Amino acid sequence: EGAVALAEGLMGNESLTSLRFIPDESGITDVGWAAFSRLLCDPSSINSTYHSNHNIERIGEYEMPRTPLNIRRYLELNGHPHPAMNKILKSHP
Repeated sequence: EGAVALAEGLMGNESLTSLRFIPDESGITDVGWAAFSRLLCDPSSINSTYHSNHNIERIGEYEMPRTPLNIRRYLELNGHPHPAMNKILKSHP
């Protein structure tokens, strides 16, 4: 799936802050959204969460109404100070 390849390609990204597309027309499946979720916050370990992407603040349309809620929450954390710390605290209670 293209979304999985794109999400994997964005690992380590330190400059891209916005990825715009129309979700309903892009054909992204649940597997693709899961890959974007892992990109933004990999909960497999504290270290993986720390090394997740903390720069992207928008995926999908401008207001992101069709971007899944869990992804919107991670994107919102990316727009605040200390996103890595906040994601670690939320993902590893």
